[in-house]
Amino acid sequence: MMRGVRITDLEILRVPPSWVWLRVHTDAGITGLGEPYLEGHPDAVIAEVERLGRTLVGRDPRRIEENWRVMYEAGTGYRGGPVTMSAISGVDIALWDILGKDVGRPIHQLLGGACRERVLVYRSVAGQAPYTVEPGLPYDAGGSHSPGAVPTPETWSQSARVLTEKWGFRALKAHVGGTANAGGITGVDSVVEVFGALRATLGAEFPLAIDIHNPHPSVARALIEGLVPLRPLFVEEPAPIERIDLLRQIGHDARVPLAAGERWMGKWDFAAALQTNSLAVVQPDICHAGGITECRKIAALAEAAMASVALHCPLSPLAFAASVQLDATIPNFLVQEHNEVNDTRVDGRTWIGRGYFRAPFVLDGDGCVAVPEGPGLGVEIDPIGFSRVMERPWRRARG
Repeated sequence: MMRGVRITDLEILRVPPSWVWLRVHTDAGITGLGEPYLEGHPDAVIAEVERLGRTLVGRDPRRIEENWRVMYEAGTGYRGGPVTMSAISGVDIALWDILGKDVGRPIHQLLGGACRERVLVYRSVAGQAPYTVEPGLPYDAGGSHSPGAVPTPETWSQSARVLTEKWGFRALKAHVGGTANAGGITGVDSVVEVFGALRATLGAEFPLAIDIHNPHPSVARALIEGLVPLRPLFVEEPAPIERIDLLRQIGHDARVPLAAGERWMGKWDFAAALQTNSLAVVQPDICHAGGITECRKIAALAEAAMASVALHCPLSPLAFAASVQLDATIPNFLVQEHNEVNDTRVDGRTWIGRGYFRAPFVLDGDGCVAVPEGPGLGVEIDPIGFSRVMERPWRRARG
């Protein structure tokens, strides 16, 4: 174990297609990686990391809880908010990576040990054929969806068949909320029809969730009622994120599990939401909600409230790696999201993080990835693949 180690620098990496990574340097030569990023606001988070860095240089990186509090209280009376919490999250992940490398253990061992050796991963399904892009390229570099085409229930079902039968996913989530939001209450039937087609294709026991994207409470209640017979794994984001109190109204008699939390920052919002007794699943984002340190506490709050955890993760493979380390330790873990732009299909297998990591995650026959056993985050940058990624253009818009 290092003695008297101190933080010397916080280095920002703008990683294509649009990610922001952080490398925390120490005077002992050990570095840690994190992801301080907020969709649509990368420059603001970078500036906040630089501000927080001035409070961290010279401090022991292994005093993670203390460093978290120092960062949180560094705002001259202003605390929290999405920019600050995203910056804290990225730094926190990097500090855990340093600690793990210091003692030669994966992060999950430092959090009390693993509850599981594999993590079930879900992918989003939509009304277009699944596709992949080369590492570092954005979403719009691939895809076969024709402009102006209207997806039908059959196109959704065909996409689900490809993802399960060919790509190996054993859990999916439908992103159909925009239809209902655009059409109001009149869009409910089309959403239920699509989900019904997916359920018929995948079977009654297949883990199939749905994201309805924060509609008006009247629309949410109508959607939930229509989805009851189709038994979703969970219904995500049933209320506007600003109105945690509405969860009580929407969920007091819901007969399906409700999930929320991807845009809540810190344990306090989750504590308030869980007190409504309406959530069955919490979805903190490890890069927004406060990093590994805070998401571990949120998981404990959920456990006390009889809720499970499905970490939100629409960002880079680095965010996914941090999420998997925490997933391994959570007794009330449900399923892990990942960003489909990070998928690669090679030799009939689905890889996550190829081109970024020496040993990317690979989906096994049960739709799971193995929890890495290497020190810290358990991943190492692939020098050849990553250099190619870094030659691609970086842009501020996510993905």
